[in-house]
Amino acid sequence: MKRNSNRSIPNLRGFTGRCLIGGIPALLAALAFAPLVADADPQPFRDRGDIKQAAQRIDALAETALRDAGLKPAALADESAFLRRTYLATVGRIPTEAEIAAYRADSSSEKSRHLVDELLASKGYESHMFNWWADMLRARGRLAQRASGEPYIHWLKSSIARNKRYDTMVKELLTASGPVHQRGNGATGYLMRDRNMPEDNMSNTIRLFLGSRVECAQCHNHPFDKWTQKQYFEMVAFTGGIQYARNGRQDPRARELAKQAQAKWGRNGIRALRRTLEPTYIGIFGSGTGMARLPKDYQYEDAKPLDWTVAAPLFDPPVHINVNMPNEEELRRRIRGRNKEKKIQRALKRVRPQEADSRLAFAEWLTASTNPRFSKVIANRLWQRAFGRGLIEPVDDIKDDTVAAAPELMEYLSQLMVELDFDMREFQRVLFNTRLWRRQAIAPADTPGTIADLRGPVLRRMSAEQAWDSMLTLVVRDLDSKLQPPLGPRAERVYGTFDKLDGATDEEILEQAGRLALRYSDPEKAREMQRAERAKVQRANRAKRKQAGPLYRQLKLAKRAGDQAKMAEIHAKLRAMGLQPPGSRAGRGVNDLARSSDLPSPAPAGHLLRELGQSERELIGEAHVDPTVPQILALVNAFLEQKLLTNPDATVTRSVRDARGPKAKVKTAFLAVLGRAATSSERSMWERELSRGGVEAERDLIWTLVNTHEFLFIQ
Repeated sequence: MKRNSNRSIPNLRGFTGRCLIGGIPALLAALAFAPLVADADPQPFRDRGDIKQAAQRIDALAETALRDAGLKPAALADESAFLRRTYLATVGRIPTEAEIAAYRADSSSEKSRHLVDELLASKGYESHMFNWWADMLRARGRLAQRASGEPYIHWLKSSIARNKRYDTMVKELLTASGPVHQRGNGATGYLMRDRNMPEDNMSNTIRLFLGSRVECAQCHNHPFDKWTQKQYFEMVAFTGGIQYARNGRQDPRARELAKQAQAKWGRNGIRALRRTLEPTYIGIFGSGTGMARLPKDYQYEDAKPLDWTVAAPLFDPPVHINVNMPNEEELRRRIRGRNKEKKIQRALKRVRPQEADSRLAFAEWLTASTNPRFSKVIANRLWQRAFGRGLIEPVDDIKDDTVAAAPELMEYLSQLMVELDFDMREFQRVLFNTRLWRRQAIAPADTPGTIADLRGPVLRRMSAEQAWDSMLTLVVRDLDSKLQPPLGPRAERVYGTFDKLDGATDEEILEQAGRLALRYSDPEKAREMQRAERAKVQRANRAKRKQAGPLYRQLKLAKRAGDQAKMAEIHAKLRAMGLQPPGSRAGRGVNDLARSSDLPSPAPAGHLLRELGQSERELIGEAHVDPTVPQILALVNAFLEQKLLTNPDATVTRSVRDARGPKAKVKTAFLAVLGRAATSSERSMWERELSRGGVEAERDLIWTLVNTHEFLFIQ
């Protein structure tokens, strides 16, 4: 597919031998295997000597494994490929022209190390890590019916910004409790993500953090592994007894409000009150009983259907929990008369074991430094994230007989993770300081997780988020400075609603419930009241804006003069009057030209991010990089035309336009889009086209470069 143009550009599709995205989609896969032309704490957790020593150890183990297999490592990549790859891996986007120029101007022998340190301490790193974690933890803006996921997203972003230890993060996820919309309770989103499905949640937990797929054992003994159905439910028992909503009937205040609501509005009043108070009740409650029932169709000889099971881990060491086991023998002594057996079974179903802190016991067992599977799985996942393939593939299907591509290297990485106190940023700092990271990209081995993948980083297509953020780098100047803080406006609205309701008086709650009850009984009258209230607010805002007229005029003058202090002062005065300063992010929300981590999670259906393969966040690791026709149409007809080529303020468009002469324009375009200089044949062809094509030729040059596989692939 070719851009509309009044001229015919020779060799546009055959340009430098690279196929355009608009060509046959199958060529994407073919070119993937062809060589391509070339507020966090910034202080390292360990000193530089330790980082260098660990990196050298990794290189030695990798090269020894290659040599033993009769293979050689790839040659070192050139500076352009290394720089672009490092930006994409650490901050999730391509470098800007200014960043490339600054790196090339640095004559220090340690400039690659300084680059890694700077990027790992940046807001861009936090943004990129959030996308990776959100994909695995299935973080969404909506968790379940009337359960917002924004506090969960806020917790995740805050944890990354604080560089929270991996084991601490996991422990918080497994033990979080309280209302899901309350400040400080964002980690409850992990369990709420599988609301009323504790079995599914345990399957996801084991897959994420222990690298095993045990979900088959939910219905029967695992057909491809050693796990039995009983063992599976012994794991589920660690979260036994948790509730996904607080019981309002046990709240004396709620009972009294219910009486008043029913007296005023009947059954609609009860319904409205329940809906009004629901945000304060939804959440995770209970420390875990350490007990769970077997399914009613259980058919193995080691237990009976509906028997209670006591929590026990899949691996050593054992976990000891003081459970309150329902005493069947005591019930048999107490229950007499006809249908005794049925009465006993009914009584057993009603018996609820007491809290036993089994969730905490499980979290401490799983995250212990002595649990080798825990450190191995995260080390392997981070290795896969950096180099494209894990030493063990798949990363979440590890069995007793699984052997890593390089066992000694895998063992060392697991130990290193423990030595670094599960500091994921420092672990990545080591990986990005290895010689292996600097090698040329290689075609992936036919079989994932084999020794051949250790020759260098595996050539792969950008993730959807990397592609989106890289294209935004060509549009928005200083993109990362516009990243929102972890607490964005969407989460703040959820917290504000909860705080207002939690601190409301009985009269305020009943007033809110009354408006809702009216919607149930007389929808038209409720809409009329809503319109009247909205008009009243609009009149009040107009009066405020009229009163603030002098401030708006002062703000305009301060903005024109570039007086930031005066602008901040006027903004504060406007907010004190209940007005949102013009152009403020809080007033506008997140615009469409925001980094992927600031957009709704996931992006709406039809958004370019989704077309490029962004996960729906329903399953773990659901994202994909497969080429599709909608991607082509979205790229060519939508984003490139609307946001980039016809946008005079787009960064790359302006840079190419301002460059003097065809030679400078070609140099600028290639550097901005592909991060390298043009070859002699590319340069001569495009200089010739630009010398006689004007603005349209400039657009064709940018369009062509963005549409090459070289742009979308990480080499």
